[in-house]
Amino acid sequence: MVIEKNVRLMTKIAIYEKNKGRTEIPMTEYYKGDYVRMKTLKSIVAGSVAFALVVVLAVLYKAEYLLANIMKMDYEALGIRILVIYGVWVLFYWIVARIIYARRYDKARPNIIIYNHDLKKLQEEMQKQTVKSAKTKGGVVIHDDFTDF
Repeated sequence: MVIEKNVRLMTKIAIYEKNKGRTEIPMTEYYKGDYVRMKTLKSIVAGSVAFALVVVLAVLYKAEYLLANIMKMDYEALGIRILVIYGVWVLFYWIVARIIYARRYDKARPNIIIYNHDLKKLQEEMQKQTVKSAKTKGGVVIHDDFTDF
């Protein structure tokens, strides 16, 4: 027997899972701090790779100048300058990533709460229907939530 209320609830759940749920449901596997740290670390690694590519491109662009002045250059000052720029670059990535991923987590939290509430409501309705159908047919209701250790 099809119950319209359950169908609406299942449709609402399916639409959420298909759209926003793809990105928001995996967030529930982590605490907020863990999620933000993991995503921030990924961003820092990606930022470091991007910085290395920019440095390689800059070296290739200035290759003629570098080869002409290879003996006159102060490599210690150049290395310190590159490290300082890298530090600022990573700090920028760290701050922006923390802000973005913390907001993303906070924005997804109410949707996840509604989703879990809808799932619980659907489970309760399905449980009621199982009990009703078993009682009307004279059958025995078997609950499979018992765990034997």
